[in-house]
Amino acid sequence: MKTIRNKILAVAGLSVALFATGQAVALELVHGSWPPAVVYMNRVTLPQAFKAIEEGTNGEVKWKLVAGGQLANPKESFQATTDGLIQGALGISTYVPNLVPSLNTIYQTIQFGTDVVPATGAAMETLTLECPSCLEEFKKINIVPLSGWTSSNYYIACREPIKSVEDLKGKRVRGTGGNAVLWQTAGATPVAATLPEAVTLLQRGGLDCQHGVHSWLQTFGYADFAKNITDYPLGLSGPAIGMMMNRDSWNKLTAAQKTVHLKQAAWISASQALGEFTLDNDKFLKKVIAEKGAKMIKAEPAGFNALIEKYTAIQRNNVIDSGKKFGVPDPEKIMNTYNANVKKWEGLTKDIGSDIDKFAEMIWERIYSKVDVNSF
Repeated sequence: MKTIRNKILAVAGLSVALFATGQAVALELVHGSWPPAVVYMNRVTLPQAFKAIEEGTNGEVKWKLVAGGQLANPKESFQATTDGLIQGALGISTYVPNLVPSLNTIYQTIQFGTDVVPATGAAMETLTLECPSCLEEFKKINIVPLSGWTSSNYYIACREPIKSVEDLKGKRVRGTGGNAVLWQTAGATPVAATLPEAVTLLQRGGLDCQHGVHSWLQTFGYADFAKNITDYPLGLSGPAIGMMMNRDSWNKLTAAQKTVHLKQAAWISASQALGEFTLDNDKFLKKVIAEKGAKMIKAEPAGFNALIEKYTAIQRNNVIDSGKKFGVPDPEKIMNTYNANVKKWEGLTKDIGSDIDKFAEMIWERIYSKVDVNSF
């Protein structure tokens, strides 16, 4: 943690003069984003959101984005945000399930047969409005969970072609949380690597397959080593919390400034769902096929259908048992609420198409406009 502190102090020292305006000094906040700079979140979503926050607060609040894990890696990001070494970060609950086990109950509940847009709305409604223990856990670690999204459907990309579940026997597949249990059910060996760690593991043979979305084949470089994409959707998970904000910094904001952040939280969620996990996902799949020799491998669906059916039958008990182990008061209620919300949001979002602003407005109206900024 001392290394992180030194990095933060260096960034802050270099940037103080940039934000002084006459006698007034803007509140300067640093978002230490660990994914590569080229991902949609760092390339498009956060820069636009931070610009809107600066404009919406008349320049009184300024965010500086430092991408690529320069300040904190995926696991360090929670502690660094808690301590205020950085004021914002991306948080994935499966990397620290002991810290936010109620959120991890949502994250471990893999959704099959739906897509990123309704799942994102459902996950964020569940977290923000209907999971008191989720919010209490974030308060305990001095963080405010602003914005979030699920992934689109995951696929496996492997060093060798995988056509059937039988081909997976003994293979090492990146998987955390519920996905790890999915791969155990398939007879594979789950490896609990973070997204950046998976690159080196694929390169050195420590992983046979990467389980994730298509855009990561390009942005994390997985397609350099895992060129065989099995053409079968294997569910989605989330939410990732895109703006974990240090609570002490949040409390320095006025009510109006907090509202500006909540409106942008809605837009960030929508932008990620429809930008990174829809538009970029399709674009980068085509790119790695054309430029890196990646190819779609036709799957034998019967075996994968049976795998999902078998996994679904055990998922509920696994997620509930995991939640109880970490002290979640009622993990079954959280699961039931999330599943019901997915069905609801499938109806709500059926006409969203690819309209980010329309989806952002729906998230604002149905979720963040209902938040009491003084107690959140």
